[in-house]
Amino acid sequence: MSNLPFIRNFRLFLRKTFDIHEGEQRRAMLMQLNIFLIISTLLIVKPTVNGLFLSIFGVEQLPIAFLLVAVAAAIVSGFYSRLVSRIPLKRAMISTLYGSVVCLIVFGLFLHFDIWVSLTLYLFYIFVAIFALLTTSQFWVLANIVFNAREAKRLFGFIGAGAIAGGIFGGYLTSILAQVVSSEILPLVAAVFLFICIPVTNSIWRKEVMPDKLDEHEKQSRSKRFTHPFVQIKQSKHLTYISAIVGVSVIVAKFVDYQFGGIAASLIPDRDELTAFFGFWFSTFSVISLLMQLFVTRRVVTFFGVVYTLFFLPLSILLATILLTIMPELLMAAVFLKMADGGLKQSVNKAAMELLILPIPQVVKNRTKTFIDVFVDSLAAGISGLILLFLVQGLNLSALSINAIIIFFIGIWLYLIYKVRREYFDSFRKKIVNVKKKRRKARTTILEAEEIAGMKKALKEGDEHQIMHILQMIKKTPNDLFLEVLKPLVYHNSEEVRAEAIRNLYQYPRHNCSYLISPLSSDSSYIVKMAALDYLLKLGSEEQALVQSYIHHPNYKVRFATLVSLARELSKDHRSKSIYGLEQLIVQALEEVKQMDIREQQEYCTIRIIAAIGCSGLKTLYDYLASFLQSENHNLVIESIKAVGFTRHPRFLDDLIIMLAHDTLRDHARNALLQYGKGIVGILAKTAENADANFNVIRYIPSVVKQVDSQRSVDLLFKLFDYPDFMVRREALRGLNLLHNSFPHLAFNKKSVLHRILNEAKMFQESLSVLYAESRLYLKEQKVGSKPAELDEITKARAVLIRLLERRLDRNLERIFRLLGLKYTSEDIVTIYKGLQNKNRDLRLNAIEFLDNLLEPGLKKILIPIIETTMMETISRDTMNSLKLEVPSEIECLRILLNSHDFKIKQAVLFLISMLPNVEYIPLLEKYRNECIDRLIPFVDQALVSLRERKEEIISVNQ
Repeated sequence: MSNLPFIRNFRLFLRKTFDIHEGEQRRAMLMQLNIFLIISTLLIVKPTVNGLFLSIFGVEQLPIAFLLVAVAAAIVSGFYSRLVSRIPLKRAMISTLYGSVVCLIVFGLFLHFDIWVSLTLYLFYIFVAIFALLTTSQFWVLANIVFNAREAKRLFGFIGAGAIAGGIFGGYLTSILAQVVSSEILPLVAAVFLFICIPVTNSIWRKEVMPDKLDEHEKQSRSKRFTHPFVQIKQSKHLTYISAIVGVSVIVAKFVDYQFGGIAASLIPDRDELTAFFGFWFSTFSVISLLMQLFVTRRVVTFFGVVYTLFFLPLSILLATILLTIMPELLMAAVFLKMADGGLKQSVNKAAMELLILPIPQVVKNRTKTFIDVFVDSLAAGISGLILLFLVQGLNLSALSINAIIIFFIGIWLYLIYKVRREYFDSFRKKIVNVKKKRRKARTTILEAEEIAGMKKALKEGDEHQIMHILQMIKKTPNDLFLEVLKPLVYHNSEEVRAEAIRNLYQYPRHNCSYLISPLSSDSSYIVKMAALDYLLKLGSEEQALVQSYIHHPNYKVRFATLVSLARELSKDHRSKSIYGLEQLIVQALEEVKQMDIREQQEYCTIRIIAAIGCSGLKTLYDYLASFLQSENHNLVIESIKAVGFTRHPRFLDDLIIMLAHDTLRDHARNALLQYGKGIVGILAKTAENADANFNVIRYIPSVVKQVDSQRSVDLLFKLFDYPDFMVRREALRGLNLLHNSFPHLAFNKKSVLHRILNEAKMFQESLSVLYAESRLYLKEQKVGSKPAELDEITKARAVLIRLLERRLDRNLERIFRLLGLKYTSEDIVTIYKGLQNKNRDLRLNAIEFLDNLLEPGLKKILIPIIETTMMETISRDTMNSLKLEVPSEIECLRILLNSHDFKIKQAVLFLISMLPNVEYIPLLEKYRNECIDRLIPFVDQALVSLRERKEEIISVNQ
């Protein structure tokens, strides 16, 4: 029990210093211990094998050793990739550790007893190089399994510090032991450290890897299909860029080492001073790297994101190289160059590189990461060795020339980071939506012969849906080859197919098909009849006699349908209107309708007359439309609205705008208003500004404006987004999203968008604080055992309010993402938002990580913490503290909610207040009554009556 305060304080220290959350401490500490032991082992055997190799063979044999390492790396990485495709990853890792322990013991014994020393040293040198790359690669693959994307970003810096600490510890331990025991014994010491690593790794797999992930890896390991990692890397741009970055960074690091060592050796001729110089600075670099890993890496990666963090190392080396170019004789310039590499490579850059591969599917990662870490690293080291041997030393290049080579490779490095950014985002996107992105190819307007043959076959033998699809497609690209299959379709069983086939024949004016179409003017289907009459009228003067016969046809349906077609065809031809006497024909039709006795017949004909007036462009007849707009017959009103839209006459605007408030007329009124073009936006803006305007009309103004391609549409919707009613705000924001996606050329004020995002974030935090406070009160009321009926009603009312607050947070979150869609690529924001709505926790975490990398630093600092709260089952006090939110009092909660834009929340608050025993709310409500909208006054009065009655009861009891 005495240790409990210490444990609590230690956990609090981990949380505050390294942002290690509750439940993560054990995993983080075990993983840190694991990499500490691996790197400690490495730093014991690496100096040992280097010292023994150089003392026996000399530096001249190193190039051969480098080449052998590269060959061995290619063989081992290929074999390992095949192995992990057949056995579980856990088994492969444990086998690697056991095998490495055995190898260390064997090498130690062989060297100690002088058995095949030359061969043993070469094999030992190759083993250490492969061991260094393979075990660390396995470790980071395991880290990708143990931690999700969000945890990895916070914890990889802390875990990676174990590697640097292991390097420092192993290096110092080796230097101490080398003075006590012979170098041949040190591999046995290293074997002990590595053996301790085995139970630690087993414990991580057994207790820290989730069962579902363990099952997934075992299934993947049983896959019989094997693809060589080189092929998988080649197929993935993401992996290709990662491989290239690893290779280029290794080459640059080798050149930095060469420059640092060469300049130091030229400026410090004394061997002992040079040794002391190297010892001091290499130790200092390790300490700097450790401090950066512990206290800088997490903050840098969190603030800048994974991809931008990758720029730190190459840019730092670039600056140091420029400094060295300017001051080549300055020893500290060389130190700064090596410090840029040594300080960042194993800290900030290492964490970013491990996070960069995170969105790659685990089965691919298992097979390719080790190949990249082992083979690509070794290959790049070999290439840099050859460049140094043949180019630098062979041509005796100066230090300035080497600086130029470094700058050249850094340029490639920066370009690769720039290119990998999009692939990193795409990998997250694919992981969230779980489908491969399909790129749409533009459809060519020229159809190939095979396509035409397939379409003709579909038109002859396909079902109704297939035929309609083909007809709508070929109507845009008429081809005489389709003519013979189109003609029979005018007699198809489906009226939609018949009408669409006739409309297709419009596109072949050189082929007169009136002999086919003429009988269809008496078709039972109205749409076929209209299509047939439109076709006949389009033939021109040669068919005037035929048209006249239809105008006076004995069948009233043919007669009135012809009137509509004629009005539509002659709408802009004033001369032909006079020739046909269109106005007189419509007036005569109106008189004829008055004489009809059958209601259905009268309605049918009136609807056709309304359509004819709308199409005709005859303003003298618009009084008839105005009267039909006020008709009691709902069908006539709808047809009148459609006709009014065709006229685009200002006299009808007021009526159309008012009709936006009617549920059954709204869609038709919206379509009619859109017929007026861009000018309608200014008229609707005046309506929105009118204080006396119908509230329900304003709610539906965004549904019209969002379809108008105009900058004024954007301006109006931004104004409506600030409207007090949340439904108007919601529709205005949806409208802005539609405009942004449909008309990319329109300008959206980024500062205005950012300001509104921050306001929404503040509102979310405020709602979260109130929800937390109300939830605490609700739980407190729930704990009361036998509570009176009045308290039970209060608890129920509070539960309703809590549900409304939860919905408010959901709407708030939607608004934040819709606003983000105006600032960033809409496709990415929609993908992230859908990912957050998914029930799969990993997908939600990937969505947050994707957003984290997408947002600019200042915005992510505000948004990411509040979006992470959507992942939580309940909001705790620790969450409130981490968000730096204060818990408001009950009266403050109610005051905040009464000032919200949500009518239902205000209503629920007033209902809750009416049941609370606290009479201190009376002044609050009295003040609020003077400010609230008329619809809320009855609810305010009801609450005031309840509170005043309670106040009188208290006074009477006191008396």
